[in-house]
Formats: sequence, C-alpha cells, structure tokens
Amino acid sequence: MYSKQAHKQYTSVHVSTVDRGRLLLMLYDGCIKFLKHAKVGLEDNDIPKFARFLSKSQAIISELMLTLDFEKGGDVAKDLDRLYDFMLFYLTEANLEKSVPKIEKVIDLVQVIADAYRDVIEGESKAAQAAADTQIDKDKEADGTVTPGGGLSVSF
Repeated sequence: MYSKQAHKQYTSVHVSTVDRGRLLLMLYDGCIKFLKHAKVGLEDNDIPKFARFLSKSQAIISELMLTLDFEKGGDVAKDLDRLYDFMLFYLTEANLEKSVPKIEKVIDLVQVIADAYRDVIEGESKAAQAAADTQIDKDKEADGTVTPGGGLSVSF
C-alpha cells in the first residue's frame, strides 16, 4: 500500500516539475505504451483490456489536440490537428472492427511524431549545454584560471 502511494507521489512531483518538451514526450510515450497494451489485449481476445487501453490512448490524443496553439504553431499546429483527428478516427474504426493493423498504424504515426520531437528537444538541450560550456570557458578565461589554448595557467 505504501509503495503505491509513494510511487503516485513521485509521479505527481515528476510531472509537475518536468519542462513542457519532456512532458510532451511523456505523453507520446504513454500513448504508444497504451496502444501496444490495447493491441496485445485484442490479440489475446481480452476485450476489457483492449477497451481500457484504447480509451487511455484516445484520451491522450484528445488532450494533445486540445493543447495545440494555432497562433504560435501555424501550419505545424494545423497539420498536427488533422493528424490527431485521423488517429482518433482510425482508433474508433479499430475499436469497431477489432483491427490490429489499424492500431499498429496509429502506433507508427505516434512514434514518428515522438521521434521528431525527441530530436528537436535533444538538439535544443545539446545546444543549450554547448552554450553554457562556452560561457563557463569564457568566465574561466576572464578569471585567469584557463588560458585561451585550454591549458591551466598557474601564477605564483
């Protein structure tokens, strides 16, 4: 009982302190995980499991749609909106037809978007780290603790 409560608290704190880009990736990863569970439920003919996880993935996609900023996002936001709408439609068809291939198609689409965001976010993170490293080097150089060639300067 205690470990479930501790895990729930940790997850709550983690989600509330993570930056927006990482939160978006967590949503995509969660959606993919739920879709895979729904697929397994369907393959095992476990309809309650299928329905539960399909519903969770649809809720995430709906939330992603609702959070699109069309003013700042422009054409990208419009394209994502159409793509999310297609995914929801396709998952509704997957539910009606009990279609594993339709679930797999949505998994592939979500994975492509998640990978693209991951590349952008990690690229920004690496650029920010490189800028911070450069600033640290400049500060050390100004303090006289590092020479421009990268070696340490020693003064007696």
